[in-house]
Amino acid sequence: MSPRFASGLCLARSLIGAIRTGAILSGMILIGAIATCAESVAAPVQTEHVRVALISEKNALVPGQRAWLGLRLVHEPHWHTYWINPGDSGLPTKLAWHLPAYLQADEIAWPTPQRFDVGTLSNFGYSGKALLPVALEVAPTAKRGSIAHVSVDAKWLVCREQCIPGKATLKLSLPIAATAVTHSRWQHVFAAARAAQPLPSAWSGSARLAGDRIEVALSGADLPSTDQLDAFVVQRQVVGYERPRARRDGDSVTFDFARSEYFSAPPAALDLLIVDGGRAGEAARSVTVPFAGAEAVSPRH
Repeated sequence: MSPRFASGLCLARSLIGAIRTGAILSGMILIGAIATCAESVAAPVQTEHVRVALISEKNALVPGQRAWLGLRLVHEPHWHTYWINPGDSGLPTKLAWHLPAYLQADEIAWPTPQRFDVGTLSNFGYSGKALLPVALEVAPTAKRGSIAHVSVDAKWLVCREQCIPGKATLKLSLPIAATAVTHSRWQHVFAAARAAQPLPSAWSGSARLAGDRIEVALSGADLPSTDQLDAFVVQRQVVGYERPRARRDGDSVTFDFARSEYFSAPPAALDLLIVDGGRAGEAARSVTVPFAGAEAVSPRH
């Protein structure tokens, strides 16, 4: 049974039930019936070592407003998928959307990753239950009372010691309505994903080459202790991925990274996430620093 046929059948049954019970089919009741049926067509897909689903934070899309969807991943124990920069090995999860013309999907709002060290390799990603949120922009021209059929082709790499590529096409049908309410089932899931989003910092600093090392110096108020500090660089093939050394000097903190063996030229700037592992529940902080002398540098041989 196709999702559209199932949705229509469910809606017809809901309306018949309302008539039999004597309910007055007001606009709100009709929207509620559409929302219930639209939600029912979404289903998780079980693949090797990870279950995936496309979920919506709210029960409807509102014209002119932003909505949040997400790829939910439930990993088997000891397995993980990857961040936008996967580290020494792996591939980031990719999403290709198929949407009506009045919808536009943003890029993944990547939560702060975990570090996975396997032998000499350092990788970044997610284990357990994770959500990759995506903002959906709904045009003001979206027609209330209609149903938006959303589809995404998801591709990922799930790894333990070996890696297995996975893919799935996930579909979700949501009504276009004047108002929307949060699904109680997914409220805590989206809340946890928001709590895992890096917060922008007011720190300043710079990056520079120092022989076979790359140093990133940060200064500003509220820089954390270096005891359990970690840093993730968004750009690939610039730094090595083992945990950088961190040292404090007054109000400044300097990170000392290995230089990537694939380094060829410094980027104009580095985007970093700073994670204080000693402060449970505290969000990572993001900072962008210019790379001093960002001219071409000969690669190492």
